[in-house]
Amino acid sequence: MREKIKKTYTRVSIISLGIFLMGFFFYSLVFLIIGFYKGNIDSLNFISITAIILSFPGVVNTLIEEFKPTKKTYKLSCQCPKCKHLIQMDMKEE
Repeated sequence: MREKIKKTYTRVSIISLGIFLMGFFFYSLVFLIIGFYKGNIDSLNFISITAIILSFPGVVNTLIEEFKPTKKTYKLSCQCPKCKHLIQMDMKEE
């Protein structure tokens, strides 16, 4: 039951965060287009909104890594110093 609640909470938080980020992205894009259309956009606003639009993919990738981290598998192999057999070990992150 606890795992089901945890999965549901994770999915709801990812979906709500995605909706918020997409809304914020489109809001800033529309603001930039309207500002160019009116012709009175400040240089500071232009720089900040352009930076937001250009950094959007990086923000999304960072949040995906935060919510769904990938577990790494490490492989180790060496020879035993006494009998010369090959020893192989697999380690996984938890």
